[in-house]
Amino acid sequence: MRSGEPSPGPSLGPASAVSAALLCALLLTGGGPPEATSVPAEGADDGMAVLERAADSNGRVAYSAIREVRGPEGSGTEEGVDVHVVNSPGAGLAMSAPGEDEHAFVVLASSALESLDSRLLDVLGDTYRVADAGPARLDGRRARLVEALRADSTVAGRFWVDAETGLLLGRTVYDRAGERAFSTSLTGLDLGEGDWPEGAPGDAPWGDALNEGELDGLREAGWVVPEHLTWNLRMVDARAKRYGGERVVHAVYSDGLSQVSVFVQRGKLGTEHPSTLRDGYTGTGAGGSGVTTGHDTIFGGDVGQYQSVWQANGFVYTVLADAPADLASSAVAALPGPEDSGFWARVLRGLSRLGLL
Repeated sequence: MRSGEPSPGPSLGPASAVSAALLCALLLTGGGPPEATSVPAEGADDGMAVLERAADSNGRVAYSAIREVRGPEGSGTEEGVDVHVVNSPGAGLAMSAPGEDEHAFVVLASSALESLDSRLLDVLGDTYRVADAGPARLDGRRARLVEALRADSTVAGRFWVDAETGLLLGRTVYDRAGERAFSTSLTGLDLGEGDWPEGAPGDAPWGDALNEGELDGLREAGWVVPEHLTWNLRMVDARAKRYGGERVVHAVYSDGLSQVSVFVQRGKLGTEHPSTLRDGYTGTGAGGSGVTTGHDTIFGGDVGQYQSVWQANGFVYTVLADAPADLASSAVAALPGPEDSGFWARVLRGLSRLGLL
């Protein structure tokens, strides 16, 4: 080494070089922006009180309105579905086609997950930052806008809560690309007792609720009923009943915005039964959005609803999702694939479950 030149210092061996590279990687990644799938999203949930008021108001404010349900933007489903609704606190929600109240169907007040409740609010707050976005208007009424934000600050959903009554006036769910996946809104809101359809058929809670011990027993017996399907879908309700002497389990998963129902029963599909029901549904097509590795196609309805049916390992799985197509796809991929889908399909399902696909 010539005089006056800086010393190169001690040389780095292979182990030191690896350590230095790992340290650099940690330094580079540690300061980066959070991933959308980071849970929980950081920040104050200052909009939660607004949604808690909405949950309370639905059980004490009588009203009638038209509920407009709209599907994904640009899908040709903008016309969606309109439903006449009459809310009677303590009795439930009567729904019918506009002008056909004699054919109403009643969702009883005891039924789960028809509107915001504590379970949905809990999982919403555990997953997203629930932010009060300030005053807004919807269908001519003053409202408060609440946004559910992912960890990277992108908007996963919006809620419009009536300033006067606290009723939930509207809700929109957005996919990862920021496009509307589906939305619901109340128009023509008329406060007070509406024409309640006496004698209308009503639902009842589906089956008997399963406690943690019963769920653990099912899992030990080979039933796949996980606590989480993906990073943002957590089990919020689980029930079971018997059909023809055979047990059927219904698990509901949600992120507080979307809902995915998973029905599981022992058996297999008949040879005349297609792997996925096609009647009344439009397939996404090979390579299209919503197609999952190891499954043919998830079939979507006209208002952001998806379904898939298949058999695997002695069980039949049916998934019904009111969710963005990418979330419905991830939920299906998190469950056992049709028959033996192979090692790489299982790897891909695992990556999907982590929100990496």
